[in-house]
Amino acid sequence: MLELEQLVKSFGGVRAVDGVSLSVPAGELRALIGPNGAGKSTLFSLVTGHLRPEQGTISFEQRRVEQLRPAARARLGIAITFQTVHLFQGMTALENVMVGAHCWTRHEFIEAAFRLPRHFREEPKIRERARAAIARAGLERWAELPAESLPLGRQRSIQIARALCGNPKLLLLDEPAAGLRGDERRELSELLGQLRDERLTMLLVEHDIGFVSAVADQVTVLDLGRVIAEGTPAQVRANEAVVDAYLGSATGDGAAAGR
Repeated sequence: MLELEQLVKSFGGVRAVDGVSLSVPAGELRALIGPNGAGKSTLFSLVTGHLRPEQGTISFEQRRVEQLRPAARARLGIAITFQTVHLFQGMTALENVMVGAHCWTRHEFIEAAFRLPRHFREEPKIRERARAAIARAGLERWAELPAESLPLGRQRSIQIARALCGNPKLLLLDEPAAGLRGDERRELSELLGQLRDERLTMLLVEHDIGFVSAVADQVTVLDLGRVIAEGTPAQVRANEAVVDAYLGSATGDGAAAGR
């Protein structure tokens, strides 16, 4: 589904991504972990097209995409949810999710603003697709409520539902569990497990090793812009290079991080 080959991206002479190669098979939930400054967010931006690599290639379903703009990649099926929740104020949860249909609809903004015929023809399909995404995310009870009135966990689920409304083939999740409480984290874990069972390919950036261990099929570890380990969650947690770079000593910070 996704193939990265020797990607390089620098900022001010510092290589944030330094020769990263990564392969994500279709249907896999791959976690990307590492300490702050490891290059995780930069790598996400390279995949979505918000940044361009200086070297290396990005292939999506065996098609080179590193020169495509973000909107073109979205139309191919690459979607992302950000750590910071971005919602449209004054709109319901359902209306926020409907925005995710922009990558496959044919009408333009002007057509929607002036309620022109093509907009009217497509709107029922958009609403139907959005309601299906709302259902997948378990948000039916809150569909007609103002999105900003919902707790953080529901707002993150709205973001995921909005991405699902675009019918993605690859979903990138940037720290979706950040700031969530116990019940919210459990519900998010169940949602990601459901999407994984549906064979949606996902790439997840997350700091919580316990959360990653519960949801990920495979884990890739970055440090200083380079891949230092790959494997199952259990294999990665036992890797000495990962313990040294990220988890800390077995008797110190690592024990807490491992939980």
